[in-house]
Amino acid sequence: MERTTLYKGLFVLFIFIGVLFAYQKSYDNQFHFDDSHTIVENAWIQDLSNIPDFFTKGAETFSNLPANQVYRPIVTTSVAIDYALAQKFYGNGFDTHTYHYSMMFFFFGLLILMYFFQIKLFQQIQNHDYVWFAAMAGTAIFAFHTVVAETMNYIISRSDLISTFFVMLAFVLFQYFPKHRKYGFFLIPFLLALLTKNSAAMFIPMLMIYYYLFEYRGLPDREKKSIRNSLLMQAITLVIVMIAGTYFTLAMQGEQFSPSNFSRWSYLITMPIVSAHYFVSFFIPYHLSADTDWTVLQSVFDIRFFAGITFVIFLLFIAWKWHSKVHFKIFSFSILWFFVVLAPTSSLVPLAEVLNDHRMFFPFVGLSFSFGYALLWFYKKYENRIQKPFVLKISLLFFLIVIYVSHIYGVRQRTEVWDNAHSLWKDVTIKSPNNGRGLMNFGLELMREGRYDQAMHYYRKAYAISPNYSYLNTNMAICFASQNRLDSAEFYYKRAVTFGSYSHLTHFYFARFLHQFGRYNEAQTELSRSLRISQYYLPAVYLQLQIYTDLENWEMLSSYLQKLSNVFPKDETLGYYKKISVDRISKIEVVLQQVKQNPSSDNYLNLSLLYYNIQNYEACIEASKKAIEIDPNDSKAYNNVCAAFNVIGNYDEAIHWGEKAIQIDPSNQKAKNNLALSKYRKQLLTQLVQLKEVNPLIDLSLTFYNQEMYSYCIMACEKALKQNPQSALAYNNICSAYIKLGKFEKAVEAGEKAIKIQPDFQLARNNIALAKSYL
Repeated sequence: MERTTLYKGLFVLFIFIGVLFAYQKSYDNQFHFDDSHTIVENAWIQDLSNIPDFFTKGAETFSNLPANQVYRPIVTTSVAIDYALAQKFYGNGFDTHTYHYSMMFFFFGLLILMYFFQIKLFQQIQNHDYVWFAAMAGTAIFAFHTVVAETMNYIISRSDLISTFFVMLAFVLFQYFPKHRKYGFFLIPFLLALLTKNSAAMFIPMLMIYYYLFEYRGLPDREKKSIRNSLLMQAITLVIVMIAGTYFTLAMQGEQFSPSNFSRWSYLITMPIVSAHYFVSFFIPYHLSADTDWTVLQSVFDIRFFAGITFVIFLLFIAWKWHSKVHFKIFSFSILWFFVVLAPTSSLVPLAEVLNDHRMFFPFVGLSFSFGYALLWFYKKYENRIQKPFVLKISLLFFLIVIYVSHIYGVRQRTEVWDNAHSLWKDVTIKSPNNGRGLMNFGLELMREGRYDQAMHYYRKAYAISPNYSYLNTNMAICFASQNRLDSAEFYYKRAVTFGSYSHLTHFYFARFLHQFGRYNEAQTELSRSLRISQYYLPAVYLQLQIYTDLENWEMLSSYLQKLSNVFPKDETLGYYKKISVDRISKIEVVLQQVKQNPSSDNYLNLSLLYYNIQNYEACIEASKKAIEIDPNDSKAYNNVCAAFNVIGNYDEAIHWGEKAIQIDPSNQKAKNNLALSKYRKQLLTQLVQLKEVNPLIDLSLTFYNQEMYSYCIMACEKALKQNPQSALAYNNICSAYIKLGKFEKAVEAGEKAIKIQPDFQLARNNIALAKSYL
């Protein structure tokens, strides 16, 4: 007995240390995927007093994306608690440590419940001294499994973790307290599981399967007959609870919730091969990808459909054959567990991703039972042979350890991949090269690092696969804007809102772009569309407050703040704008006061950016030079001067300041881009002086236009007209440039000259109509 206790203690210690070692580097892993709209951009989680609203208001508190608003109040509550703890202990509510720690807490709780469930389960078949070892082994394979890392590293995927925890708690209560079943206590954790993720509804059919296989079949025939009617009523009651609970959670979902655009039939015929992939992954966790490039099958005549459906039929046949065999019915139970709990994500309800690795979490719990029981069955069958040669016993134990250690290594590898967005999406581009979203997201990370050319390379690869993907068009627009290719940027922003009119993000980013260039009316139009879709998306809310401030519309600012304060009473940014609404001073005046009180380099730098954004470039240069006087090594300030001179058109000065910025900080990518732009535009001006032929000058005018050098576009065209006064194309280009400069009467005049020369010049007619619309 003492030796057994020691072995149990060592096994528990091995699992505990093994899990901690496997996930050692995961606790600071970043937010990914849906973490953005459910956590980072979800203002509801930032105040614990909102917790009752998570249950009563429905799905709107779960996400700021209407298409992703599902009813999971337990998940949102756990996230809000983690945010509060992170705020308290780390000073930042979005420090990921507390989020990962809480997931590890639930994970260890789940492992404990799995162990106790298996003890009861195995004892009903094999009342052996090593039942505890088999239960530990089954628990350990799940604890260390490489696939489980996909859920444990993905913070909002805690919905799978916590719902599975509550399902196992319901099972354990059902097992260990049979006399109290009539009170329905085991249904309490089941209902909590439903409020975590509605796929937990599968607990009810699995409970019925469990009862039938392990309790009902062992009863005497007389007793079976006496309780049959009672069992039928209980089963009906449980099904009613399941249906009512599921209906309630579905009814609380957002009205615009849209899981997928796939047809039900295409999705359904794809699921058999997906299920086969999941099942094989339990034994060989291969090709794990955070975002796969699998897509739906188009026909039942696809060989993959035949392979998948054959696999499903074969496994279900095995489950049927074994369900009546005493020593094999646990395998039957595991197979049925796998298919039943997988059904909500792999059947008639199409989801956005055909295959997702974190969907294996719940099904793998059942398969883990078979792993532990298989060891017990094998050991008992060959006990005499195994016990005698000590070497064989050690070899089997060594083999088991090799499996566990291999999975621990796999978990560590996947944890490193999930460490940050760069490593995650790079891995996706390698394993899922036909995934447009994966290529785009890796490009997004490269863009954040200032590697615009490389980012655009991946954007173009994604564009070849998914040209109408709205977020891709938005990111391409942002990339072009970062390179000062503003016409290209605006073109892709417009494509984004065309193909993503349903998304608040496409409208928001376009509004932000327009706001940067003082196009307030257009920005307000796009922003209104964004807020109409997602009224509490905080970046859009803040931009709306800023536009009211920029326009000095104090009444609208105060009214909007009053509406927001009822929802976010503790938001610091709202407090900042409340002060502005009371004092009625512009943001520049606020920063000017800050500069006066504290004339630091950072404050002058902030001031220079504000001046740049309102197109007061001389003031931007002056503020930047003040920052440089205080801190001569401030590369950002030199870059701001360079950028301002670029807009003014003084490229010699721009080159001078840009080179200084890079000399101080060679890694300043923005300065490199601005300096390259300065040199390129200076080279264009040299060509303007040198070129004399008409066609090269016309081509140069188009280059000036694309570079937003509209005055020089006009100069190139006028020079061309001196050589050929009958160039309709030159007059049309002048018309386009004057439109951009806001000189609409001159634009009409130039356009009409183009039409006089070439009456069928439709582009010129369009430009004239556009110019007249502004008069």
